[in-house]
Amino acid sequence: MKDLFIVAEILRPHGLRGEVVLRPITDHLESLTGADRVYLGQEALKPIDVEGIRLHKGNPLLKLAGINDMDAAIALKGQMICLPREELIPLEEGEYFLHDLVGLTLLDHLGKEVGPVEKILETGGPPILTGSRPEGGEFMAPFAPGTIDEVDLEKGIIKLVDLPGLIEE
Repeated sequence: MKDLFIVAEILRPHGLRGEVVLRPITDHLESLTGADRVYLGQEALKPIDVEGIRLHKGNPLLKLAGINDMDAAIALKGQMICLPREELIPLEEGEYFLHDLVGLTLLDHLGKEVGPVEKILETGGPPILTGSRPEGGEFMAPFAPGTIDEVDLEKGIIKLVDLPGLIEE
């Protein structure tokens, strides 16, 4: 399945009955709360039914069908939880799925090509767009309010504001 997107990572087991603690990889975890089925992994994705999801001390806990003890839950540590695009919460105006930004062309404030976005680094602050410049070298640019002038998914571009030193090589 090609239109599956990571929404969380399984961190560790919780309790003795097979629940797992999740690390959300989305600002819209509510996409997961309504899911009847999720997909585990990143390569050979395995569908698995959801028996329940709840919050415990601020952490999302997930109970999956067939995962009924701590050993089974431990075996899932590090697995990614994916959902189909059509089950993701629709975004507000000006919000984007980070995976949709990969492949777009980054432009400076004058419209000159900086390069294609090849990867997005998540460092705890704003996501960092990275890629290779056509003339050689690499770029890094924060994807944050005040640095992005325009995102046009149809045209395939991200245009930066005029801010000296914004693009790092």
